[in-house]
Amino acid sequence: MIELLRADDFIKSFEKRFSLHVRKIPLNYADGRSVLLLMCKCSGWWIALPYCSEAYVQTDMSGFDQTPPFTFVESSDGNLFCTKNIRWQIRDTRAWSSNIYAEKLNFFIRLTDDDPITLLSSDTGRKIRKAISSGIKVKSSDKRLIDDFYKVYSRRMYELGSPCASKRQIAKGCKQGDKIFVAYKDSIPIGAATLGRRDETSYENILFATDICYNHLYTSYALHYAMMCHAQKQHASAYYLGRSTRHSSVHLYKSHYRPEERDLFWSYSQPYRNIRQKTYLRKLWRLLPLRLATLLGGIVNKRIY
Repeated sequence: MIELLRADDFIKSFEKRFSLHVRKIPLNYADGRSVLLLMCKCSGWWIALPYCSEAYVQTDMSGFDQTPPFTFVESSDGNLFCTKNIRWQIRDTRAWSSNIYAEKLNFFIRLTDDDPITLLSSDTGRKIRKAISSGIKVKSSDKRLIDDFYKVYSRRMYELGSPCASKRQIAKGCKQGDKIFVAYKDSIPIGAATLGRRDETSYENILFATDICYNHLYTSYALHYAMMCHAQKQHASAYYLGRSTRHSSVHLYKSHYRPEERDLFWSYSQPYRNIRQKTYLRKLWRLLPLRLATLLGGIVNKRIY
């Protein structure tokens, strides 16, 4: 779990971004330590934390005088016991129950004061330099780039069979500090990504898409390099490339950066099949016309927690 000393600012930002109410739930570890787990109630499930790769906890218990709806207690076998019969989901780098979805993992690169390109393999560095020499230029801004971003992002999500986030949702993220990155070739947008602060010391790539017609120019490498440089300028100690499905083509691609891999376990209170396992839904989504899929995407995407 991602630990924050005080989570109040994070909660305010999260609630404005996603229009969800965050509760602080006591979590008592087996070693006697206690923290406050941040959770939201979504479609009948208590989730820590929706839309995020990992749960967040506040480590400072001082001043907490609320009456929580329930409490979690870690048992001697490492599983969690809840004092109320509810449906819950907790995302972490370890399992908290026997009911888990463990097909995702995250990747991160430790940043130093050196040029980020020196932290990568020679082949990855060659591809970044190739992208730059090919005339690819990456611009970053807040929501001023959202139209160019959306041209690439919405089409690529449609091609992949995934509902895209709405422009409004992306703009909300920008208001909370997210940055939009767009790669251009001859003034044509060919790559798009967003970058957000993960905690006080790291940044994470949130959304990512490229126009496959230009992938031979290594657009994706130019985008990740630009985001790494931005994170470094903000004095971050780590850059996260974003979660991916284990053994997928994206997993193989991200391994080119020589990152450290972090297994993700989404633990459930009861047996549950994650919507990401229902691959037939992707095929059905691609049957929709592009305009309709883009219009409906924001509505559906908000409900994929």
